[in-house]
Amino acid sequence: MPKHSGTAGLSPNFLYPRLISNGLFTNAKKMIQRIVLVLGLLCLYACNAKERKGEKEFISEQEYNGYEFTSSILYAKGFTIEKKENYKKISVYNPWQKDVVWKEYALIPRNKSIPENLPDGIVVVKVPVNSVCTFSNTHIGPIVKLGLENKLLGMTRAEKVYNKSISEKVKRGDIANLGGAHNKNVDIEQIVELNPELIVLSALNGVKAGEEQLAELGFKLAYSLSWMEETPLGRAEWLKFTAAFFNKEKLADSLFKQTEMNYKQLKAKVVNLKTKPNILLGWSYKGIWYVPGGKNYMVSYLRDAGANYFLFDDETRGNIPMSVESVLDQCSQADIWIYPGISKSLNDIENSGEIFTQFKAFKNKEIYNIYKRTNDYGASDWWETGSLRPDLVLKDFIQVLHPDLLPQDTTYYMNNLN
Repeated sequence: MPKHSGTAGLSPNFLYPRLISNGLFTNAKKMIQRIVLVLGLLCLYACNAKERKGEKEFISEQEYNGYEFTSSILYAKGFTIEKKENYKKISVYNPWQKDVVWKEYALIPRNKSIPENLPDGIVVVKVPVNSVCTFSNTHIGPIVKLGLENKLLGMTRAEKVYNKSISEKVKRGDIANLGGAHNKNVDIEQIVELNPELIVLSALNGVKAGEEQLAELGFKLAYSLSWMEETPLGRAEWLKFTAAFFNKEKLADSLFKQTEMNYKQLKAKVVNLKTKPNILLGWSYKGIWYVPGGKNYMVSYLRDAGANYFLFDDETRGNIPMSVESVLDQCSQADIWIYPGISKSLNDIENSGEIFTQFKAFKNKEIYNIYKRTNDYGASDWWETGSLRPDLVLKDFIQVLHPDLLPQDTTYYMNNLN
């Protein structure tokens, strides 16, 4: 049985001894500032909670039927959904510790009472959730896909959203901008004022201080870790995770099945290919090239699209830091170069250093990036819908690697740099 990590439950205890014993502050001044801030936020949260009591505590027959449907998780390794006797249980696993539970959630219909004897540390969420905030543009895709835009109260980096409908709502002030990305510099006071029933976020190498504060204030934090999956279909299946909180699992299951079918049909087109181009992935940052390892989801696309890649046998899920010279030594003759960082043109690459012009792919102008669908604000649809539509991404890879297989098609996310 999986063990529970220490972050399974955070106690809303603001007593002085706890602050001191945990070493949260090094002097009395900081302690007082913290207490004043927390008390102020608690007061604001309490006021908003009273206002929220007037919201419906019943669900329609259609919503209840949506709750009764439970998804089968086929590809994703990072979460499970189980139907218990009187609640639905979601387990999210720690991506850095094998078989360790990161968070557990008990989903309970709004018109039902909370069961007794629930497991310690489990986060209770009444469903369907009526309001939500997100901490990553990646989480906007599922919200839109499931038709839940009207439940979105706020998001981080709202000025960098690609979806036109969401962008317009941000401009009108209907959706609040909650600050920076990656759970940093988030406007906690704004969140308290909005008082969402759920916050969808990613875990980035552990729980950040701001997340602890939100948990201590009583907010429900739903950790969506699709970015840690090794396969494209595994990433896409996290749509079911978001859907469960809104009683939309049946819809998510139907959408995923269509994506899965499309993906498998495309994959079958390249099975018998004898010629497979050599591919270079990634880009250099401050002299270090972070090369996707053999278990990285982007490398899964290369396998399924009929490519050769020098790290196919590697077991690394993340990126492998290498010097530019080492990459040039091993990949100088790669036929195609995909995802060269934020480069938008061949000039961008050339201006980054003469060494990059020595790659065969540069000389032959066979370099592709993921910014074909980008708006005037610099937002890319790749980050919002790419993980949900691996079928479209795989189609792009096949179009780039084997254009003769799809002669009538054009790429959706990728563009050839010129």
